[in-house]
Amino acid sequence: MPALIERAKELCDELARRLPTTHSPAAHQSFVAPNGRVIVAKIPTKLATVLGALAWRAKELADLSHELFKRDHLVPAIILTRALMESTALLYTVFKKTTVSIEARELATIDEYLVRCLAGSRKNANDPQSPNVLTAVQHLEKEDGCDGFLAFYETLCEFAHPNSLGTFYAYADYNELDRRVSFGPGRGLTEPNDAAFAAVFALEVLISFYDKTTALLPAVSALSAELYDDA
Repeated sequence: MPALIERAKELCDELARRLPTTHSPAAHQSFVAPNGRVIVAKIPTKLATVLGALAWRAKELADLSHELFKRDHLVPAIILTRALMESTALLYTVFKKTTVSIEARELATIDEYLVRCLAGSRKNANDPQSPNVLTAVQHLEKEDGCDGFLAFYETLCEFAHPNSLGTFYAYADYNELDRRVSFGPGRGLTEPNDAAFAAVFALEVLISFYDKTTALLPAVSALSAELYDDA
């Protein structure tokens, strides 16, 4: 199997070992308020829920894209990889906003964003507005070690939409000698192993920031206790 497709599979398995099956409030989420009540902080659970759901989504997308890359079904594999890159960018943004809240000693920033992740919609004006994935991708591009992420994403978009790369160059082949057009999958110039680099890139970044964000949960709990107001 080509090296990058195999590497994508290894990263899928690495992500699978991190996937949560349940979440219950951890001990660090509980604190005693000034009035003597035991309070369980809610924001850490919101954060764990968003992280867990994004990780599971990424795992399914990565698994299926890997299978399609192996079978040389390039366009469907790329479409799933594009969705994987969006999930990676969203998880990264959760990390950044969590970090901002901790550094600023406030929770409004991360709480508002988590609600948008959990309940956001672009269809109902009464719902919180869901995050913009292109904005998330653009922010991730500025992170050290992530330059090129946006360019890969934009290229995959060309395959995801019925543009020339994702349609005519992928499923049709013109022979100038006899002017015959042949149809079928795998007619394009892009090799599955080359496109699989985007999946490897996305999985490496996602796993890194999943671990970093998970490590922030105790700090979010501590800040929840610090800022609690029972008035």
